[in-house]
Amino acid sequence: MSVRLLSQFGFDGGEVSPKFAGNSDLERYQRSLALCENIIVLPQGILTRRPGTRFISEVKDSSKRVRLVPFEYSADDTYMLEFGDSYVRFYRADDEGNIGVIRDGSDAIYEVTTPYDETEIFGFDYQQVEDTLYLTHPAIGIATLTRTDHANWAFNSSPTITDKPAEWTGTNWPAYITEHQQRLVLAATPAKQRKMWVSMTPNTSGPRLLTFTTGTNDENALVFNISAKGAIAWLASGRALYLGTTDEARTVSGAGGFYEPITPSSILNRDHANDRSAAIKPVRKNNSFFFLSKSQKRVHEFNYSFEDDAFNAPDITEWAEHIAGAGKNGKITKLAIARDPVPIIWGVRGGDGQLVAMTYKENSVYAWTRHKIGGSYGGNDWGKVEDIGTVFMDGRDVLWIQVVRTINEQTVRYLEILEDFHDPENDTDIGSARYLDSAISHDAETAFTTFDGLAHLMGEDVELLADGAALPAVAVTDDGEGNGVIELPDGIEAVELVAGLNAPFYAQTLPIDPGSAQGSGRSKKKRVTEASLDLLNTSVLQIGKNRETLRDASFMTTQTLVGDLVPMFTGIEALSINDVFDEDGTFGFGGDGPLPCNIRAFVQRITTGD
Repeated sequence: MSVRLLSQFGFDGGEVSPKFAGNSDLERYQRSLALCENIIVLPQGILTRRPGTRFISEVKDSSKRVRLVPFEYSADDTYMLEFGDSYVRFYRADDEGNIGVIRDGSDAIYEVTTPYDETEIFGFDYQQVEDTLYLTHPAIGIATLTRTDHANWAFNSSPTITDKPAEWTGTNWPAYITEHQQRLVLAATPAKQRKMWVSMTPNTSGPRLLTFTTGTNDENALVFNISAKGAIAWLASGRALYLGTTDEARTVSGAGGFYEPITPSSILNRDHANDRSAAIKPVRKNNSFFFLSKSQKRVHEFNYSFEDDAFNAPDITEWAEHIAGAGKNGKITKLAIARDPVPIIWGVRGGDGQLVAMTYKENSVYAWTRHKIGGSYGGNDWGKVEDIGTVFMDGRDVLWIQVVRTINEQTVRYLEILEDFHDPENDTDIGSARYLDSAISHDAETAFTTFDGLAHLMGEDVELLADGAALPAVAVTDDGEGNGVIELPDGIEAVELVAGLNAPFYAQTLPIDPGSAQGSGRSKKKRVTEASLDLLNTSVLQIGKNRETLRDASFMTTQTLVGDLVPMFTGIEALSINDVFDEDGTFGFGGDGPLPCNIRAFVQRITTGD
């Protein structure tokens, strides 16, 4: 028998596939985890509990899906658009930072009629240019949505198109759109899936984004077919015009180089990678575009490599090939990116509705994690995310989610936003933490014992954070008038309250090789007896051999009473595990409720049989 100490100083490998469980000699393996649920890896390598979600609104009709589309008119006027069955609604943050649906002068929810029914809202592509959103649907046509003021938008189903190509008619319109070098670029009608149209450049009278007058002058519109296999699946603008097809990734630029303007007499179409694309809008971070493979199982980073002097599109899900989910239904159906304050690429798993996230730092951090939003739906003990979008709002990039749950035996679809990361001012600032889902925050001028603002969670058990203290869960009841009422337990009074659904977090370490007198210790029986965790601003933590054996290792003492605020702990905490002997030598840690947890590193004490 011998005792060894093994450490893990960072987690920027994220959650990795079980197929890599035998690669314990690789450096990335030693910075990764087997499971990482409702935990985000920060670029510094620290684990932080995923922020909770804030309830914003129920969609117009919970029996029907909606699509989220961002719109950023200016630094101060940004919106999230809810496209539903033949309508669009608008959400923004007011001057006080309160985020909600826009209402008209009579306090009714403001909305605009559109031609897209529930099935067609997922078939259009879009591109915002200044105050106008240009939309194109292959079976419906080109349309515009123009903003004049918060509650003054105009949808035009048939905008004027000068010198419109004759083949754009009936149910044969371009499917994809972007803006590149002050021109609109449209591509891929059902009849011509490799054909592209580029509008005229601006002149003294302004943009000519819907003018397609061809000719030989540099300002003229262009029409050309790309020399490619497969059909065009997406368009994007960067140092060149980027595009993905169902067979490869390409760029289009002027003949003189990537930054050279495209003109009728100067155009070069390059093939860079033969990775197939899904027809899903990519996301961009600096010089990289992230797109989904045709199978929607993998995410590729399409960028220029100075080392190779070439464009590459490596698979950045290689270490986490399981992240899209198992089987034929396992696929990622949407991507969105938050750039500030933490660069994270978010995705939706279409099979089970989990969120996936990849913390990104150029050429160094590609950390995938999974997130189960609080609630239940379809036999799963989490809410099913159906769509996401990001927009800069209230001083940060805000992730919006559309989540479907079963609430009070009814199917409901809610719009929610991911709260900001907890950044406490001191070790008692727990009241600013937001770790509950579909949550409501309430600040009162005087102390209260009951709260009636939880109608959207009627019949559910909700967790509570009252004046910074975690309280036992309580049920939301109907007061007879449709108000969702809770009563704080044990007669406790509060001035500030956060109430929402529990979203437990959990991480599992990878199998280890502590070595032995004969060399490798992978096949040796081993037992983790203790783990010393380096914690930052932490108030809740459970630890054990696995999820089923977690034991409370909170920082409350036996004298702590219900309703007492417990300061956050920063430092190293040694916790016993009482593990059994096996070949893995793994342990798990997690927690639930409304309190914070941040883990910087750990050291585990291993007993092996040599």
